[in-house]
Amino acid sequence: MKELIRRLFAKPALAAQLVVASLFVNLLGLASTVFMMLVLNRYVPYGVDATLATLTVGVLIALVLEIGFREARRRLAAALVEMRDVRLDRGVFTTLARARLSALAPLPQAIRSEAVRGLDVVGRGYSSTNVTALLDIPFAVVALLALSLISLPLGLVCLAGLAVSAGLSAYGRQSLRSPVRAVAEGEAACGALISSASQDGDTIRAFNLGGEIVDRWSALRVLLRAARSRLAMTQGFQQSLTQAVAVLQGIAIVAIGAMLAVKGELSVGALVGANILAARALSPLQRLAGMSDELARAELALHRTREFTKLPLESLSGNALPNFQGGLELADISFSHPGSTGPLFEHLSLKLVPGSVLAVTGPNGSGKSTLARLLAGLLEPSRGQILVDGVDLRQISLEWWRRQIVYLPQEASFMDGSVADNIKAGAELTDEDLHRAVEGAGLQPWLNATPKGLETFIVEGGRQLSPGLRRRLALARALASQGKLAILDDPSDSLDPEGVDAALMAARALVSRGATVIVLTQDARFLGGIAFVLDLSVKPTPRLLRRASAEEVTSHA
Repeated sequence: MKELIRRLFAKPALAAQLVVASLFVNLLGLASTVFMMLVLNRYVPYGVDATLATLTVGVLIALVLEIGFREARRRLAAALVEMRDVRLDRGVFTTLARARLSALAPLPQAIRSEAVRGLDVVGRGYSSTNVTALLDIPFAVVALLALSLISLPLGLVCLAGLAVSAGLSAYGRQSLRSPVRAVAEGEAACGALISSASQDGDTIRAFNLGGEIVDRWSALRVLLRAARSRLAMTQGFQQSLTQAVAVLQGIAIVAIGAMLAVKGELSVGALVGANILAARALSPLQRLAGMSDELARAELALHRTREFTKLPLESLSGNALPNFQGGLELADISFSHPGSTGPLFEHLSLKLVPGSVLAVTGPNGSGKSTLARLLAGLLEPSRGQILVDGVDLRQISLEWWRRQIVYLPQEASFMDGSVADNIKAGAELTDEDLHRAVEGAGLQPWLNATPKGLETFIVEGGRQLSPGLRRRLALARALASQGKLAILDDPSDSLDPEGVDAALMAARALVSRGATVIVLTQDARFLGGIAFVLDLSVKPTPRLLRRASAEEVTSHA
């Protein structure tokens, strides 16, 4: 309800026009009731056709005007809610695309997907139709006042019905919150399991997990059906109470009105009109009660999307160095994963002059990929500084920084689009640059064998490609950059001997053109000839080995 009111008054000028349109809609809506009363009281007793014709023309004019004001109101409301929806849509997806990975990564995929799917739930709950329905509630007073002018006792009966209906509507919204939350959680759990079954088909079949995942699905569906049943029962009970109030009000209006008519205090036409007006006054509250489920779902979805959009974003502001040379320094770097019992590494200090080559080694889980992501600005150190040509990376524009690096992540994924688009990754490359990157990654033979070559379309993050092809494509994307710092995380992973040779040649080419190169690997083929090796297997403070003289240097603050 609060969100409906916020949407209504987000733009005061539009809200004022909406209120005026609603006033005319509700005033003109009384015309049919007045027509009924006058026909019964004026035409039926005397049978003057001219009177009937005049009344009919008048009510038809009122009907046309009412339709016009309703359409104007609908368009105003649509424009009003669209502004809020567009802002929320952009906010959620901006968070998904630009949130700091240290804050986003701990969130399960189901929660991220639920935040996006929740946009449609919010849009349905806080739609223009529901906004206009909310606007009609205050104007129930118009029908109530008209009824009171006809008969004060009947007006009091209607007022009592409105009060009871308002109380039931508030109770209904409150009582629906818990079952709606249970249904939403059940649907999210089922959605996560569907996603797992769809994406991990090989694993499920290869390790005979089909029976287990089917049992989990069945258990989740039982819980979801139970939650939906509770929700349906709550809704049904609320609707029954609302309908009962409407019926009781109608009975009271007719009974009391009939008594007044017998006493001569009320005409038959006025009695019929009073019954219509009472129903009209109650109608907005009945519609509000009918929207309770939708509003409860929208309220829950809105809360979740707003919590999601509170995640901190990567900063787009910062400096851009006029001429980055490739110098890099780590000053007393420490990093801990959220919830971990200790640091992955700490007190890591080293300095690389432009054109240096460093190998980073260590077993799985020692922190090689984490260090690569720190250098790429995807994660922030728990303590210490990463200095770029002497400037703290926190002061650097990350958008600019990522154009300065040649980055090959360990686990590469891709956007839906052509091979060419994925290699370019938003950069403006000439055909020569694109061809050079493809050749450097050894990707040309595969492209020659595909019907569309560089226009081959990639979907689902490249899952349809073999691991080796994904690795070559990721290498081509990295080589498309002319950056002065190369970060190559496990460059030989999933590659055949020919692919490893291509990766080795690419690394040597980077060294030849004077780039600072950091290779994070256990592969001895990439370690030959590299003087400095950072050993992350030593905990908590890694060791820097100067292999040329077999001298071990412990990193220090």
